[in-house]
Amino acid sequence: MTDVPDRHRRLARSLVPLPEESLPGFLLRLAHRLGRSPGRVAGLCGLAAYERRPPAYHLIGLPDDIAAAFAATTRLSRTEVNDLTLRRYAATYPALAKAQMDSKVNMVAQREYWAFNASSRYCPECLSGDRSPVQSAHGGPWKLSWHLPVVFACPLHHRLLEVVCPKCGNVLGGASQNRGSLIRQPQRDGLHPLQCRNPMPEGSFAPGRVAHQEACRARLDMAPQTSGSHLPTEERARMITLQERLDRWLAPGSIEPAEPSAGEPGGPFTDLILAAQLIKLSWPAGADLAPTPATAALIDAHATPITAALDTPKPTTSKYLRIPELWPAPTDPAACGALLLAADTLLSTHESASLRERVQPLVQAAHERAPKRAYTMLRDAEISAPLARSLVRRRQIFHAGGSSRGPGRLRVPSRDCCFSPEEVPQLLPQAWFDDHLAHLIDHMQQVNSWTARHLRRAASLKLMEMTAGGTWAECAKTLGTLRGSVVRTFDVLGRAIPGNLWEEFEAGVERIAAELDSNPNRVNYARRRQSIATWRMPAPDWPELCNGIPKLGRLARQEPHLATVLVWAEVTQSEHLNCPLLATPALAGQDRKLLVDQVAQFLTPAHQKAGRLELRRRLDLYAARLAVQCDSALPGSFGQGTSTASADQSAVGEV
Repeated sequence: MTDVPDRHRRLARSLVPLPEESLPGFLLRLAHRLGRSPGRVAGLCGLAAYERRPPAYHLIGLPDDIAAAFAATTRLSRTEVNDLTLRRYAATYPALAKAQMDSKVNMVAQREYWAFNASSRYCPECLSGDRSPVQSAHGGPWKLSWHLPVVFACPLHHRLLEVVCPKCGNVLGGASQNRGSLIRQPQRDGLHPLQCRNPMPEGSFAPGRVAHQEACRARLDMAPQTSGSHLPTEERARMITLQERLDRWLAPGSIEPAEPSAGEPGGPFTDLILAAQLIKLSWPAGADLAPTPATAALIDAHATPITAALDTPKPTTSKYLRIPELWPAPTDPAACGALLLAADTLLSTHESASLRERVQPLVQAAHERAPKRAYTMLRDAEISAPLARSLVRRRQIFHAGGSSRGPGRLRVPSRDCCFSPEEVPQLLPQAWFDDHLAHLIDHMQQVNSWTARHLRRAASLKLMEMTAGGTWAECAKTLGTLRGSVVRTFDVLGRAIPGNLWEEFEAGVERIAAELDSNPNRVNYARRRQSIATWRMPAPDWPELCNGIPKLGRLARQEPHLATVLVWAEVTQSEHLNCPLLATPALAGQDRKLLVDQVAQFLTPAHQKAGRLELRRRLDLYAARLAVQCDSALPGSFGQGTSTASADQSAVGEV
């Protein structure tokens, strides 16, 4: 007994798939052996149950029920069946992830994703086979990888692939020509697997129950070399060397560890494809990336009609016009190889500054030519962090584009950091500022007593960008810094810092970041802010802090709200305006304004003398003791009236 349904009984004869063979190639060979049309064999195998043609989306992968029927009918294992489809490359070629398995998909969209080509490129020498009896009878393999846009050459025979029939001059059958059929003219029988199945433009129709347009019938295994035949030998060698590397990336589990983006989401292919698209959209801005004039000419022949269409003024009433070849890989293997060779050159540097220097002119040209299309291209790109950093446009030294207005992954950290966003303070600690940034004030214009605070605020934003990415506004939101304060800082520093001094500012923040990376005892400032969000200066502690300090006057007689704000700001290294006390409903509007003014006056450098200076010293010591307890306690354990008293003695006692 067999468990195969009647409509999918085992075929009388089958074939063993050839190494690297594709599903349509296997069907062509099997149909030739059985003397049936490929469409009939596909129907018998369950590939065309509802249509008289095997759909092209089966090339991506077969649904489980269809794969099971196909395996049983052809006497193959499930592994052999899956290896006939592009599932073989699903783990190493991320563009396939966007292709929808188990459903009918938009074939045009798959071309734009660089997921696959429904029509196949081919190597005539590979098609001619290995002279074994079975390959002499039915031909060599139509290789699965030939359907991938990034495969344009055959390293085995040291040649570029072909894509058109030498007789009819048309691309081999595919979605754009045959409503998404896996095989061109699937109901036509009597053709060898290596014969062109394209219909002749003026061909007749064969008699019979179903009309068939006459096929070209040219033998593709005898096709002369046309793709890239005009290229010098060294140019073809460059492309074949690149293809060898791409083939190693495609092989399951063999992405080269030395590749800088191999460990990134999507591996190196996402970077390579995005770089190719960027070169195309900005052409001829990237013409110098082509290794020679010959490869530049190939890219130019492909890109110029596209850029000309983009540059042509459109009527104001026209809609967003579609340009067919804007996003897909070039159909011609030589042009595709040249474009990928230029993209590989663009990505060849491992140094961030150099990569950014190469990429930014292309980004600028693409945005100037077609801002909406440039945004579309970058928006959902799952690219490596180094490439994402190079794509981010900057204003002065800060990211000018992030996830809310730009590419999806462009909210990328601007460097690789050991410290986390939680370990960045709202306001750069004074000691860090003194060590690395204070010297900048000597070279700035319009300096006043608040200049240092603006520099400290900007430095914290830059540290947050380094570890979390995003625009300054997104960094300020992550830190909890008021947007108005940041706007004021950039306005002040924009007028005070000469252009070349921004680089020194960035270098100073980089030194701070390096010290944070190497510090094993970093402070979690976000945890501190959370722990003492409801903390208030205990009423008994305030008089003790003021005791014995002359000339404090009414300052010592006030409620301890002033001390709460000052200690909170010191413990969390935050802006005093962000203290949770100031946002409580219990603090009326006028009282809040008065308290903010008092804190600002107390923090003014000119007022840091005599009794106020001693009180500041005591408050700092009090804050240091509170910080130690905060770091060792559970979040939220500090609350209203919590004192800094420990088992030994209180911080107040020490002061």
